[in-house]
Amino acid sequence: MNIGGDITIKEALEIVNPVFIDLRSPHEFSRGSIPGSINIPLFNDEEREIIGLIYKKDRDKARMKGLSFIVPKLHDYVGKIKKIGQEKTPVLYCWRGGMRSKSVQALLESLEIPSYRLKGGYKSYRRFILDRLNSYKLNKPVYVLNGLTGTGKTEVLHLLQKKGCPVIDLEKLACHRGSLFGHLGITEQRCQKDFEALLWNHLEKHKSAPYLLIEGEGKRIGSVYQPEFLYKAIREGNHILLKAPLENRIARILKEYTPTSPEEIKKVENSILLLKKYLGSDTVEELLSLLKDEKYDELVSRLCSQYYDRLYSESRKEKNKYVLIVDSSNSAKAAEEIYDYLLKTIIEPAPAGKY
Repeated sequence: MNIGGDITIKEALEIVNPVFIDLRSPHEFSRGSIPGSINIPLFNDEEREIIGLIYKKDRDKARMKGLSFIVPKLHDYVGKIKKIGQEKTPVLYCWRGGMRSKSVQALLESLEIPSYRLKGGYKSYRRFILDRLNSYKLNKPVYVLNGLTGTGKTEVLHLLQKKGCPVIDLEKLACHRGSLFGHLGITEQRCQKDFEALLWNHLEKHKSAPYLLIEGEGKRIGSVYQPEFLYKAIREGNHILLKAPLENRIARILKEYTPTSPEEIKKVENSILLLKKYLGSDTVEELLSLLKDEKYDELVSRLCSQYYDRLYSESRKEKNKYVLIVDSSNSAKAAEEIYDYLLKTIIEPAPAGKY
């Protein structure tokens, strides 16, 4: 394969040390991209809109307008790609592998700067991801961490990951903690396209692992949805329950969620207001009063007892049998107990539904 030619996404993913360069506008890039790609837009959002309006009436005029935008910044633009290409192999892509990627590759070729161009652009990559996820067969045991809010599921999951366990952190991939307040402290949630792309990457990373370790999640995590095969695997997986006293859970939640700015307090207030249909107006007013008075311990205690714990119980009407129940008051000890169990189970499988 000669550097400078067109390649498929399958070929691109097999390149040693590639760097995907997304030539689309920042807005296009924000709506989905190849993980790890660098956005070096040929046109900014405003320029792209102007060209698009002209293109509908006169294609030649649109091309000339585009050229007028590009020429003043051409030196810096090429310099960025050249610098990146000194250490990695550039793979250029736009939306459909059309004029933007063709023109940039032709320019780089004339300057003897090696690069590939992705056939079909981002659209071909998106089709590749959907095809793989829609036909995916998860042929390995899945161990699922369950527990009430504040039992440290994510913390324990990360400790197990540090021990070398094959972990997929769905909340991290979604940029959301999977609850009503799961967006707090997070600037921007992941879009569905990026979530699916990152999920595919993690599945590929662990394709040779003997099992997967994952946190129990609903079909929807924030604004994104799990593929059906994974949601089914979680429902039917080997469930591990984490338990901790309420005081311990409150301390964890406060450490993770305590608002530190007026903007975050407003987000908490808006989330509490959404609870009216579950808790009633009087209870919500009481919770808002606790928030205003900064009585966070009592606020969290009431949210746990009156909302989270009840919601968790109702969502598990058909209780799973747990293969292991662990006290997670101390996350490190909980992770060690689960790790020992997994090692023993891999060598000498235990019957499901032990507890």
